[in-house]
Amino acid sequence: MVSDLSESDGPAARYLFFGGLLLADWEQPESPLRLRTDLTLAEVEHASQFQNARILLRMLAEGGGAPATAAGNLNREFAGRMLEAMVMPGLSRESTRRFNKVINEADVRDLQLLREVCQFGGLIARRKKHFRVTARGRELLADEEAGSLYRHLFLTFFRKMDLRSLFPFRDVPGIQATLGVILWRLDSIGQTWTTVRGLAEMVLLPPVLDELRATMVSEFETEEWILAGYVLEPLLDFGLIEREKGSQWPGVGEKDVIRLTPLWRRFLQFAPAA
Repeated sequence: MVSDLSESDGPAARYLFFGGLLLADWEQPESPLRLRTDLTLAEVEHASQFQNARILLRMLAEGGGAPATAAGNLNREFAGRMLEAMVMPGLSRESTRRFNKVINEADVRDLQLLREVCQFGGLIARRKKHFRVTARGRELLADEEAGSLYRHLFLTFFRKMDLRSLFPFRDVPGIQATLGVILWRLDSIGQTWTTVRGLAEMVLLPPVLDELRATMVSEFETEEWILAGYVLEPLLDFGLIEREKGSQWPGVGEKDVIRLTPLWRRFLQFAPAA
């Protein structure tokens, strides 16, 4: 939901609001960025991050857990079953099968990230060389807790984990530190179809844009590739943006166009201080 504050407001108002977004605890009801929990299963069930988390939790719960490897990963047998069950592009599944004689967790990057998010968020735990669903994980697996699970995953991913560990290719900590402002700017810009090319300049604060550009080491790199890795592709996985492809690049590319989904408008609300 778009806030009453816009880019046309004076610099003092924007400074105060930006400051609030930068310092906000998103879990508190008085936060200028508020995340709803009263979402139904029907509203979130098409978000792949949510779907895959429920698949992982359900398979662990129904199977009595899964063995952990010495490195702390899910074992091959379970990783192979998850590869078949996960919501993911068919091409990714096929290429993973084609290039790996056996399926390790590390061969399925989406699975590895999912396990890390669920483990970091306290939904699963590794105990006595086994991964098991925690009491919190079992509670949030219920259909009526869909909104709470979705919010928990979102907060774990964007606030509690270090996004640099999820997108380790370029070190831009300022993106996560200013994510509230980035989301607020997307809240205005993304109401209609918007090209990804040039989006970094529109949503990043100038110091963060400078930080991003300083990490680029090749003339073939783009600002959009880094922004997509940190922000746009996760938002797509959470069902908060949709896209129309403009190239064969499997990720969110600079030729794509994106816009916010109805789920964004239900889930995210911005409330400037009175």
